[in-house]
Amino acid sequence: MKIIKILLFMFLLIFTTHSFAKSNEYYQQSLIHVLTECNSLCQEKVFKQEAHEAFFVLIDTILNQIRFEISQKKKEMYD
Repeated sequence: MKIIKILLFMFLLIFTTHSFAKSNEYYQQSLIHVLTECNSLCQEKVFKQEAHEAFFVLIDTILNQIRFEISQKKKEMYD
């Protein structure tokens, strides 16, 4: 139970510092909800959902960066 709380806290702390993160208010409300109103099953569910969503946002951001860099390379090649 403590491990889940610590992992969730660390996850929220890490991803609120990124530019593609959700607002700080969202994470504050999520953290308050998880710590005060959730049982361990609920906490696990919230953590998994946030982790999955953050992972997909991160992958999407990486792919967009790669697409941009490829388009720049193509532009340089043909110019």
